[in-house]
Amino acid sequence: MHVIIAGLLVFFIFTSNLSGEPMKHVFKNGLVLIHNEAKPLPIVSIKLFINLGSINETEQNSGITHLTQTLILKGTKKRTAEQIALEIESVGGSISSGSDEDYSEISISITKDYFIKALDILSDVFNNPTFPEEELQKEKMMTLAGIKSRKDHIFNIAYDSLILNLYGKHPYARLTIGAESSVQNITRKDIINWHHKYYGVPNVLIVIAGDVSFETAEEQVNKYFSGIPRVEQSKLNVPVLKPELRISTETVKFAQAYLMYGFLTPSVNSEEYPAMKTLNAYLGGGMSSRLFQVLRESAGLGYEISSFYPSRKDVSRFVIYLGLDKQSLEKAKEKIENLLKEVREVNIDGKRLDEVKEHLRGTYLLDHQTNDRQAWYLGWWEIIGKGYAYDREYIAGIDKVTVEDLKKIAEKYFTDKRVIIQLSPE
Repeated sequence: MHVIIAGLLVFFIFTSNLSGEPMKHVFKNGLVLIHNEAKPLPIVSIKLFINLGSINETEQNSGITHLTQTLILKGTKKRTAEQIALEIESVGGSISSGSDEDYSEISISITKDYFIKALDILSDVFNNPTFPEEELQKEKMMTLAGIKSRKDHIFNIAYDSLILNLYGKHPYARLTIGAESSVQNITRKDIINWHHKYYGVPNVLIVIAGDVSFETAEEQVNKYFSGIPRVEQSKLNVPVLKPELRISTETVKFAQAYLMYGFLTPSVNSEEYPAMKTLNAYLGGGMSSRLFQVLRESAGLGYEISSFYPSRKDVSRFVIYLGLDKQSLEKAKEKIENLLKEVREVNIDGKRLDEVKEHLRGTYLLDHQTNDRQAWYLGWWEIIGKGYAYDREYIAGIDKVTVEDLKKIAEKYFTDKRVIIQLSPE
């Protein structure tokens, strides 16, 4: 009965908030607009996605996308950073920018009455940033401090070592904020050239979700972005990855130990993606997950236990992590190996698989409660390569996963060719 009520709840949220069918429009200049009209509240979310992330960087300019995105709101030819913030915040809105491994975005949430003002500001910050030198120096200092501070957290130490060992020369081996050596050498001219090279069609799409009609959205986007430049298409130039066994044992200045396993796994565009998402939820999705039940509840091992499988444009990773006492390391490794063997050799119980699917379905739908998240999903699926329509197809893909699918991908990816990071107190 509880499952039925939960299912009806998330269905109601999904159907009531996503009242219109998303639409895609391509303007004559090649700019893509994705629109989803929803009218529960007079609020509009606008997101400009750029098909550019740290995956497009080199070792020498690592972190340049992050710096470009942090500086893009620091002033334009018409507005200072303070004016940009004031024009949005004075009417109750918000504006932000950011970057990730596979994409970047600029986002504005605002009330319906100020939709046109928001597009004007978005167009200005995208097309006319000045990248002030003094702001660049501030951002570089903050970024360098952020890189150094990662050494203060044991999870970050383990994870940074893991991705370096997993990916080698691949851009995913590097932090999205860059490395100390590269960030120190990035200049204002470098950022201006980066912006000039990639910030335009065909690397850009705009998503609008909320209480605004498609006709209005189309008209106003065409007005404010008709002059968007045509630039070089961002491309991937990444090495072919071959999984291999790597084990790293280090001593750290922390009271606890840490254990992390990493496996190379399929990209978001693989047919195996839904099954891998389901397997991750089964193994590490909360307190009912297999990892938590076996290592924490039954064996009393670890302070934090989980797994994750990020959705990535190129080869992704499946990561198991565990914080624990030093004396429990060997027992924990034995338990993890037994669990990996179990999912490779034994079919998951069908009832448990249904529960995992319900968990994935519910969390996904509940994350669509706001216009902001609806806009993000539509744009992210499009920019990542799946297409905006996959937002409505994701759950159907999860529903089709079978116990045989999970066993098959576990056999394929959970092999002896993995990275193991073990951190122990001095």
